Amino acid sequence: MRKLKYICNCCCGKDIYPLLPQKEIEAVYAIRYHTFKIVPANGNVIPGKVLSNIKDLLLYHIKKCKLEIPDYGIEISLEDIFTVGLTLQGYSKSINDDSFPHADQVILALQKFGIDEKMFVDGVMKLQHILSITGCWETRIGGCIYWLNHEVKLAEGGRSVNNILKIHTQKSESTRIKMNGTVRPVVRLGSGMSNNGVKWTTLQPSLLNIKNGSKELPLNVYVQSHTLLRMNERIDCIDTSLMHMDVILSFEDARVFYDNNKNILIEYRILGCKAGYFRVDIVDGIAVVRTFLFVTQSGTPEGQLLWKNTGLQKLDTKYLALDKLSSFMSSDIGNNERVRKILQDSGCQCLLDLYSIINDVCTKYPSQSTSNLMLDYLGINEASIKETITAE
Repeated sequence: MRKLKYICNCCCGKDIYPLLPQKEIEAVYAIRYHTFKIVPANGNVIPGKVLSNIKDLLLYHIKKCKLEIPDYGIEISLEDIFTVGLTLQGYSKSINDDSFPHADQVILALQKFGIDEKMFVDGVMKLQHILSITGCWETRIGGCIYWLNHEVKLAEGGRSVNNILKIHTQKSESTRIKMNGTVRPVVRLGSGMSNNGVKWTTLQPSLLNIKNGSKELPLNVYVQSHTLLRMNERIDCIDTSLMHMDVILSFEDARVFYDNNKNILIEYRILGCKAGYFRVDIVDGIAVVRTFLFVTQSGTPEGQLLWKNTGLQKLDTKYLALDKLSSFMSSDIGNNERVRKILQDSGCQCLLDLYSIINDVCTKYPSQSTSNLMLDYLGINEASIKETITAE
């Protein structure tokens, strides 16, 4: 009721709350929209940990997300829009001019609040976005896919309305394919979309420069278990939820490259910043993600530049642990001019950017100075650097 009074006073042009008789306030309360209730959908078994995570994430973001009410210069939370806001909308349609004294003034004032439907459309879109991201956050490649539906339903035995968020789940599809004479298990890449179920990831043949007959039939994407093992080794300092979610987002906006052998590489980005590539093969009309390469590895464009500029080869990179993201989660990388220049000249500015983007949420850091280890290994000393700078 406190929120109801606040919104009425701020958005209805005048202080109309005192115009509402006690019986009308009770009537508003009786038809109120309840706050969000999060439950498993019928027939869906949701592990307790996943259910708890989803509840915590959703309730936090629904309360935190704010929308501006046009013309009034105030913001209210997404939760308040779907509770107090919709309650006011419903109440305004239930009264007429002679319902109570000054009812005409209340109706006119509430109409001012309800004229602009854009706020509610924006609210629905933001809610759907939050639901989709939350489902994607709990989804595991090769495990379970989650998505949520929003339902509005009359409360049992009353006139109030429930906002219900139902959690759905589905096991990832899997199959076996023959690659280089060996049959290998693969899982289909996909994610849950709010109110729409599973969206399976696809790649357009034209994006890969593949001719696929007269019609461009999209290629379904499958992931080999080897890919996930390599990712766990190389993207070793962020939460699995973030890592897997960014796999899906990277394929939804696929950026295609090729290595020296014309193999297909799909860029992998963490929060929009490049961190490596997926090696993709086309097998029997599907796109198979064969392995994952960290951005410094020899099979990437940046890895080739790094080798050209420093002479570091595959075993050198592995010895120095330069094939792991955690090695670059140290301030000494960005603060060391020599190492920073080596990375920038090799196209690895993204590693410097990643430090500033994800350093605060990292789960693992290097145990020693990566810069000093790398420079000592390369035999770079102060004198040679000074000669290089002077020559430049």
